[in-house]
Amino acid sequence: MTPLLYGPDNKPISSSSSVAANTSYGVHRTAGVHSGTLSNWMTSRVNRDSEPYERNTIASRAQDLVANDPHAANIVDSMGVSVVGTGLRPQSRPNWKLLGWSEDQAEEFQTQAEWAFSIWEQEADAAGQLPFWAIQFLSIQSLVVNGEFLRIPVMMDDPSRTFSLALQCVNPLRMYTPSDLTNDSTIRDGVSLGQFGKPSSYWIANPDNAYTSYSLPSGSFAQVPAWVGHRPGVFHSFIKKDDEQVRGISLLAPGMKFFRDLNDYLDFELVGAIVAASFPVFIETPNADDATRSLNGDTVAAGELTRHQDVAAGTMIYGNSGEKPHVLESNRPGNTFPEFVERILRGIGVTVGMPYEVVAKDFSKTNYSSARAALMEAWRVFGFYQKWLVDRFCQKVWEMVLEEAWLRGMITLPSGSPDWYDARYAYTRASWIPPERDDVDPLKTARANQINRESGNVTLAKIAARQGLDVDSFIEQLARENRKLKAAGLLPDEPPTPEEKKAKADAADALIEETETEENQPEENQTEETTNA
Repeated sequence: MTPLLYGPDNKPISSSSSVAANTSYGVHRTAGVHSGTLSNWMTSRVNRDSEPYERNTIASRAQDLVANDPHAANIVDSMGVSVVGTGLRPQSRPNWKLLGWSEDQAEEFQTQAEWAFSIWEQEADAAGQLPFWAIQFLSIQSLVVNGEFLRIPVMMDDPSRTFSLALQCVNPLRMYTPSDLTNDSTIRDGVSLGQFGKPSSYWIANPDNAYTSYSLPSGSFAQVPAWVGHRPGVFHSFIKKDDEQVRGISLLAPGMKFFRDLNDYLDFELVGAIVAASFPVFIETPNADDATRSLNGDTVAAGELTRHQDVAAGTMIYGNSGEKPHVLESNRPGNTFPEFVERILRGIGVTVGMPYEVVAKDFSKTNYSSARAALMEAWRVFGFYQKWLVDRFCQKVWEMVLEEAWLRGMITLPSGSPDWYDARYAYTRASWIPPERDDVDPLKTARANQINRESGNVTLAKIAARQGLDVDSFIEQLARENRKLKAAGLLPDEPPTPEEKKAKADAADALIEETETEENQPEENQTEETTNA
């Protein structure tokens, strides 16, 4: 039943009136028409049958791009190096107040936990080839290329190992629906879904042709449970951009056509330049279709004419009578070639959330301000993926490692502590330190850290984390160095006075101001100074 509408006089308005119609359905939107320039804009949606094929095609094309396209390969490597670098490292932060511990007891637990994890990191890979930081790097690369990564935790009975837990790295292309289960509505693209769409298990193909054959029955698959008790049975992670999405899509997908077309365009331009540089010559011959020709008054068969196929540099060649040479020239690339390529690369960078400077590794057109703005934008993207990797993968692995370390007696709890499983989240709380972030101008960054630290706007832990350092190790090392410097008489017994601190700060500010003045000079002045130098 259509609800009644009420006007200003609080009386019902008939639904057949124009006011009711306008209020109910809103205004006409040009975006929904099929006329004019929008007449050929017809959209289609994938279904559960076509979705796997499209996703697999995108992943295969992305892998081909990374293998053959330099810009795509650079984006994948840049993402991995910037997000993971040499690894996201855990810093144990147990909730010692909730556990009823003292600070000293918490520090003792932190030392044991971080030491146990450092041992496991070296044997994290089930294949025995990669440390944990390299598995993180490989996971980010798989995320960019395939749109997802697949890691299976296994328990290995090996006397040479300290821990049983290990991670098996599996290519996500091996996960799809068996051919005899395609009509099962609870399985979608290799993922069995339970209540509310929660994954319950994953179907992973085992044979050698798992990447190409989609006609394999369920007997050729391993059905791996999503959870084993409270522990993950599979780490299947992707950036979810749709409410009911169950598989990931390559981050290169929106710009894939740009990648491919630009790669072909650059290849064709390069071929054209090579042809032009080889100085090709086309010989125009009159009556070329005749079987014979008149040469110096004699009749000569066309096949007996003097022909020069290759010419050495500096050679003088005398051709046949009546022949006219034409030098083949190429006017490619055009004058707008650099700007055109730059514009395409900027568009490609937008699709993956990275600025042009990072995509092209070109900082020739930037000064300090523009370079800093570009890197800050890039670091916002990298920070997002760091947080995602920690929450969806690293933290869960940390919890599993610490659980096994406690069961093995490598971690001892203070007397009176609650049972591990009653407070495991309090025991396994941690912060993760990202790789060191390089600064465009270290002097300005150091001055900003000093001001923020003295004013209490930032903690030493945050400053240390930006440099990829553990704050506890940083403080211990700093104290150790200060003790040695003081014993050697190189460190004053009294701290600097406020006047001395101010003098040092003023000197730093003056140096920064001088640097900024040089950077903001007009380009022609910089060129002139460089020439004079």
